[in-house]
Amino acid sequence: MTAAQCTHKLGIPAAGQLHQPDAYARGDAEALAYASGWCNARGLTRILANAATDQITREKGTRMRWCSLGMLLCGFSLLATLSWAGQDEKDLARAEALIQELYKDDLAKAEKDPLIRTRLALLFLQEAMDTSDDPAGRSVLLRRSLELASGAGDVATAFQAIEEMALESKYTPARIYQMKSEALTTASTSVTTNDAYQTVYDSALALLEDALAVDDFKAAKQLVQTADNAGRKLRNVNLVSAVRKRADDIAKLEKEFARWAPFAEVLAKNPNDPEACYQMGQYQALMKGNWETGLPLLARGLNLDMKSLASADLAEPKTAQEQIKLAARWFKLGLDLKGNMQIHALLRAYSWYQQALADAGMDQLADIENQMKSITERLPAEYRIGEITAEVKKCDGHFGPVYDGAFAPDGKKFVTAAGDGSLRLWDARTGKELKRLEGHSGRVWTVAFAPDGRRVVSGGFDSTVRLWDLTSGRESRRFTGHNDYVRSVAISKDGRRILSGGDDRMVRLWNVDTGMEIRSFAGHGHFVWCVALSRDGKHALSASLDKTARLWDVETGQALKKLEGHKDTVLAVAFAPDGRRAVTGSTDHTLRVWDLASGECLKTLTGHKGYVHSVAFSPDGRRVLSAGADHTVRLWDVLSGKELRTLEGHRDQVWSVTFSRDGRLALSTGQDHTARVWGGAQ
Repeated sequence: MTAAQCTHKLGIPAAGQLHQPDAYARGDAEALAYASGWCNARGLTRILANAATDQITREKGTRMRWCSLGMLLCGFSLLATLSWAGQDEKDLARAEALIQELYKDDLAKAEKDPLIRTRLALLFLQEAMDTSDDPAGRSVLLRRSLELASGAGDVATAFQAIEEMALESKYTPARIYQMKSEALTTASTSVTTNDAYQTVYDSALALLEDALAVDDFKAAKQLVQTADNAGRKLRNVNLVSAVRKRADDIAKLEKEFARWAPFAEVLAKNPNDPEACYQMGQYQALMKGNWETGLPLLARGLNLDMKSLASADLAEPKTAQEQIKLAARWFKLGLDLKGNMQIHALLRAYSWYQQALADAGMDQLADIENQMKSITERLPAEYRIGEITAEVKKCDGHFGPVYDGAFAPDGKKFVTAAGDGSLRLWDARTGKELKRLEGHSGRVWTVAFAPDGRRVVSGGFDSTVRLWDLTSGRESRRFTGHNDYVRSVAISKDGRRILSGGDDRMVRLWNVDTGMEIRSFAGHGHFVWCVALSRDGKHALSASLDKTARLWDVETGQALKKLEGHKDTVLAVAFAPDGRRAVTGSTDHTLRVWDLASGECLKTLTGHKGYVHSVAFSPDGRRVLSAGADHTVRLWDVLSGKELRTLEGHRDQVWSVTFSRDGRLALSTGQDHTARVWGGAQ
C-alpha cells in the first residue's frame, strides 16, 4: 500500500492539512500501521537488544536467547527472596561465575572492541530488567552492564543501569547522582563519535544542576570540564562558549556560598542550631528557592519573624483568606530584600495568591489579580509565569506523529504519547530520551503525569487506559471498559482517580487502587475528544464532536452545564486554576472562554487559521496557550482576549500544548514527529 493510498483511506488530504476528526478517526489496520509507523512500535531498545543478542550468539555459533537469568539460575533461585542489600555473597559469586561461563568469549572480545562492549552492556541491561525472580543475578547483570557501558562510552545505557540498581537498593538521590557522575567521567574518555560527544555534553550539564542543588562545587567544576572537553571535540563554538559562561557562573556561586559554608558545617554537626538554621534556611529558601529544605530550617531558626512566617507556610493554610494573608506577608518581606532573595520571596507570595484563586470570593478576586500583576511587574522577565516566547529544545525520536505530552510536576522531565505505539520519557533540560514505555497495541493518543511524578497514565487506540511506573518502565495497572478509542485522560490531584473519554461517547471515572470503574458520564452525542478535572476533583469537563463541552459533577455523574456556541466540533477543553472558568478549542478555528457558573461565553479568541487541537491555562490563569492545525502555538491574554504572540517551529499540525507547573515552560507535540519545549522571556 502506498502512502497516498493510506492517507486516502484515512481521509487525510495529500497536502497534510488536518481533516475532519470524524473522517480520520477510522481506518483499516493496514492504513493505520503505515500511518503510525506501527512496524516500529516495539521500540529501538528492544530491537537493539535483540540485534545485540543475535550478533553475540551468532559469533558463539548458537541461536540461544537468554530470556531470563532467573531461569538459568534455577539451582539457587530459592534464595531469590533475599533483599538487595542482604544478598548472599555466595549467590553473587555464583551469578558472576555463570555469566563468565556463558559469555566468556564475548567478554574477552569486549575488552578489545567498544562495539561489542556496547552490545553486551545493552544485552545485560535488558536481561536484568526481565529478571524478577533472582536478585543476585539481577544485581550482577546490572553491575556488569554499568561497567561495560561506561567503558564503551555509552552514557545512556550506563545511566539506565544505575536507575535500575536504585529500584531495589534504595540509593539516595545524592548517591545516584554521584554514581552517574562517576560513570560519565569514565564514559567521556571512551567516546569517539560526534553523537557520543554530544550525549556526554548534554549529560554533564544535566548532572551539573544536580551537583549545584547539593552545593557540590568540586563535582560541578569537574562536570563543566567534562562538558568543555566534549564541546571542544565537537569543535562547536556555541557549546564551548555556553559551558565556559556556566563555569563563570559557578565560580560566582561558589564565592557566594563561602559566606554560608561555616553555617552549613555547624548545621551538619547540630541540626537544631538556631543561628545555623536561620542562615541556611535563608540560603536554601530565599537564595536558591529550595522551599522544601529551607522552610523547616527557618521554622527552627532564631529570627522570630521569619520563624513565624515559615511556620505559617508549613501549616499549609486551606482557606482563601488565610492564603491571601500568608501571601501578603511574603510580599511585604520581598519588598525589603534584594537580588535573589527578593525574587524568591515574591515568587512565594505569588504561589500563595495563585492557590487562593480557587476558593476566593468574587469580592477578593480583583485584589488577588492586582497583587499578582504587581508581583509580575517586579520580577525579572525570565521568572514571569506564562510568558512563553521561544523554542528551547526540539526532541526527535518517535517514529510517528506525537499526539500528546505532559510535564512532570517538577518540570524537569516530560512524557510523550505517539502514533508509533510508545510513550517516551524525556529530560526537559537536555532534550534527551530517558526511557521508553511499550505495551499499547496501537497508537497512544493521550498521556498525563500523576502528581507523585513517579507514574503516568495513558490511553490509546487499543481502547485501554494504562498506568505506568516510570522507575521500572513497566505497566502497573490496566483499566478496561471503553469499547472504542481512548482520546483523553486526566488524573486527580491526589492521584487516586483517573478520568477518561473516548470514541464510545462516554466519560469514565476509575479507581486507581482497584482498577475498577467508579461511574460513567453519559450524554454526549458523538466522540469525546478531551476531558479535564478541576483542581479540587469535584468537577469534570468534556469536549465532544457533538459541538458541545459539558461540566459534570464528579460524585453524582450529573451534567451541570452544557457549553454551546462553537459552530463546529469541540476538540479541547481546560479548567482555569480558579475552577470558575474554562477554555475550549474547536474546528471552527476559535477558542472560547466560559463562565462555568452561568454557562455563558465570556470571550471568543480568533487568530488560528485551522482547527484548534489543544488548549491550556497558565498556572495563574492569566494566559492561555493553544495548538493548531496551522502549525502554530499561540499565546493569549485571557482578560483582553488578545493574541500576544505566535510561536512557530513545528512543520505540520500541532496536536497538544501544555504549561509546566510553574508556568515558565511549555510543551507542544506535533504531526512532524517532534516534541518541542518552549521557554519564557529573557
